[in-house]
Amino acid sequence: MQHHSLGLAALNQEIIQPGYRILDLGPLAVGTTQAFLQKNCPCYIEDLIEFFADSDGAPDPRAALAKHLVPKPERIKFDVILCWDLLNFLSPELIAHLLELLRPNLKPGTLLHAMIYTGARAPSRPARFRLLQDFTYETSDDPDYPLVPYQRHTTMTLMRSLGRFRLSDSLVKRRGMRSDLFEYFFEYESGTPTGKVRPGGAPDVSSYFSSSTVGSALRLSALDRALESARRSPVSRVVDCGPRTGRNTGALQQQVGELFLLDLHNAIQWYKRRGQAGSEAIRAAFAKFSGMEPADILLTWDLFSFYTPDEVRVLSELLLEKLKPGGHLHLLFCKRASRTKSPSVFEVQVDRGILVKEFPASGEPAIYSSLTGLIRSMPHMQLAGQGHGKLPGGAIFHELALKKTTGA
Repeated sequence: MQHHSLGLAALNQEIIQPGYRILDLGPLAVGTTQAFLQKNCPCYIEDLIEFFADSDGAPDPRAALAKHLVPKPERIKFDVILCWDLLNFLSPELIAHLLELLRPNLKPGTLLHAMIYTGARAPSRPARFRLLQDFTYETSDDPDYPLVPYQRHTTMTLMRSLGRFRLSDSLVKRRGMRSDLFEYFFEYESGTPTGKVRPGGAPDVSSYFSSSTVGSALRLSALDRALESARRSPVSRVVDCGPRTGRNTGALQQQVGELFLLDLHNAIQWYKRRGQAGSEAIRAAFAKFSGMEPADILLTWDLFSFYTPDEVRVLSELLLEKLKPGGHLHLLFCKRASRTKSPSVFEVQVDRGILVKEFPASGEPAIYSSLTGLIRSMPHMQLAGQGHGKLPGGAIFHELALKKTTGA
């Protein structure tokens, strides 16, 4: 069975830079290491398949794992850890112990990539991954691999065992992926601002916008008004609250000075799934960006439409703290009877047009029936521009560019 790893492709094309240190917990025979070596990235192989074979029946798996790992100087800090599907076969306690053993070689921002099974059928051993081309793998049940009990982790159990790693991105049921194999990125937490887009990044390989269903590109006049000064300044700072994956951000990054992607909705929903109430979840998600310098432009797209008035009040106040006086906040309100399952994904094009990917209706009623109802929940800001139109799916939208006044 084939699996196209959008996560590993994105790592290779957009994230990993020459000199990044890669820790690969899988066997060397997979073939991925060569792609990273070509970027002059030092790669370290630990091969947990070998650990499973050697530790079968061991009275103390924790001691066996410590013995298997090769000690490394603390000066070596990993940028990326590749876990493949191996976490599915480690107990929560053993995952936590693994990360504790690796802790001296972690640093703020270390990314951990993992593939997690979700299907009804329980695999009897880790899959054998063989690189075909362009990060598409043949995955097979290799009888030479040891039989290992499948753990079937819940999201909560997995997150607890990962300690200071927080969910950063997820890739689920995209084209070319195995339907029973989800990919996740976890980021080692820090107090430093994250989400900055690196100059020269390749287009997002997991883009939604290869599909013809997104329709024609739109022109958003209020967005152009909000971005007008940022597009003229090589030192402008633009914060996009939309997702980090699933779209090409290269065109927008080339039009402004610095671009930061917050993926705010996914971050908030993650905390809600862990049991935190709305406003608490928003504050917890935003804590990650507490050290971020104020921006010239905030792009919120249709994010506010998915939150109650009390939640919008908290969210907009936190965002406004990250906006310079005189800076602009851009938002969209889409008039729908029912909320969609997720905020739409907006992709800025080279010609400044906007492609929009909409999601199916959730069946839940819209929180706001009008733009006025939404604006009442937000701090007062000066109207700098507005526009309206129709999305490819037929919904009428209204967009605003709001300016932060001095003292706001």
